[in-house]
Amino acid sequence: MLWLFTGAGFLMSIAFLDPGNLEGDLQAGAIELLSSQLGVATGRHLAELCREEYPYWAGKLLWVMTELALIGADIQEVIGSAIALKILTNGSLPLWAGVLITVLDW
Repeated sequence: MLWLFTGAGFLMSIAFLDPGNLEGDLQAGAIELLSSQLGVATGRHLAELCREEYPYWAGKLLWVMTELALIGADIQEVIGSAIALKILTNGSLPLWAGVLITVLDW
């Protein structure tokens, strides 16, 4: 019976802890939904349609912006893991070593 009431409460607890992450997840989910509907309707994926509809330079700009967004998302995870390793080792592991361990782990 308790599980019937957890839907909205669960979402609100996530929004309270990390609203930026929740908003990013919701926006990414909306983009994925639109992309999947586009794929079902046309039989092609988003990258194919962007290549056909936009000029060459705009396609390359979209590619560079996507790569920069991926790099930005990965950097925060690498730095966060390095900080966590430093905290777990009571500061005996420097940040650069934590970054190196995290990069090698990936």
